[in-house]
Amino acid sequence: MRVLFHYTHKQTLGHTTRSISFVTALCRLKADVLVLQGGLVQPFVRFPSGCRVMDIPFPFDARTSFQAHAVPVSASRRAQFILKAAAEFCPDVFITEFFPFGRSSYLPELLPLLRYLRKKGTRIMASIGYPLIIDLDRFSDPKFAALQKAVFAFYDNFLIHTPQELETPYIQKTIPSEPLARSYAALMKDLKARIDYTGYIFPEKIITGDSLRPNSTAPSIVVSRGGGAVYPKLMTTAIEAQRLLGGVHTVIACGPATTAAEKALFTSCLDPQDNGRVVLSDLLADLDDHLRTARVSVSLCGYNTCVQLMRYGTPSVIVPYHNTLASNPTNDQMARSRLLAERFSGIILDYDTMTPQSLSDAIKEQMSKPRPAPAPRDWFNGAETAARLVLEGRAN
Repeated sequence: MRVLFHYTHKQTLGHTTRSISFVTALCRLKADVLVLQGGLVQPFVRFPSGCRVMDIPFPFDARTSFQAHAVPVSASRRAQFILKAAAEFCPDVFITEFFPFGRSSYLPELLPLLRYLRKKGTRIMASIGYPLIIDLDRFSDPKFAALQKAVFAFYDNFLIHTPQELETPYIQKTIPSEPLARSYAALMKDLKARIDYTGYIFPEKIITGDSLRPNSTAPSIVVSRGGGAVYPKLMTTAIEAQRLLGGVHTVIACGPATTAAEKALFTSCLDPQDNGRVVLSDLLADLDDHLRTARVSVSLCGYNTCVQLMRYGTPSVIVPYHNTLASNPTNDQMARSRLLAERFSGIILDYDTMTPQSLSDAIKEQMSKPRPAPAPRDWFNGAETAARLVLEGRAN
């Protein structure tokens, strides 16, 4: 089976890692996969053998557009490139990652392809990390709602990579108004017949970078911020906070999107007393191993990190990302932080008000408590389940 897979990123790791893990599972089942990668090239990423990768030209999304961006002037040229690649590849299945639940700025480059493939009878599917519909507040605009409904109609299946509706109630609780909550419920109900919940996609080890094993037998604290596009204060606060703990080894994964100026700032925060106790890394290839063995994880509340924390039962202090430019404050990190707090004893801190003292207090509290029980292992079969649904058809 020939599978065409479109994904993009904003110099983060979440969408990249989830996409590559899904593609890896497809390749294990002997699918012929062509990946259309729409973001800036991430040279540190390893794609699985058995798939081909084409970088869509004129990438316009980067860490600077993490919170907001407009449709690029290069959309028509990107659309032509995508359409030509698809026509030559002749896919049996076309999969978009996150779109159309999000990434609405990619509609101009994807709409010609969706129309072309629908006429060809190609099965069209979406790979959705979490049941969050971006731009929910815009559905009150009849023109926008009609356009989105037309786009949704192209799709045969929506694969949502969580256990059965696990995150849905948490997302509902973060919706700020009753009308928006009703709109969300109605949209999900309309799509229900085409939705399959696959379980979480556990991240493959896709990064080529540092492999750091502490030279100390002291308890290890792991601090991470995903790809490194946002929240630099978490890194500097963690450096100060670890001095208040005493006797711990701190591994700080700054993320591959960390700028040279940020790295210089983080390094300048280190004192001589931190030598041998704090390690900074942009590209941490063995982050999964550190999260598995850590006494406490300090992180944002992104998909991949939280999936690892739940699987390993790692005590966590979480600082969920909040897009201050969004008119609708609902997002997956705010919702998932409540899931971790309620089911896995996570401690939530606010980024703006967090201090070295409050962070160190939260870490001490987590170190003093019993380790939470890991989530059931069948929560994490998402990549394999999704791949089977692609190759064999729907389970329901």
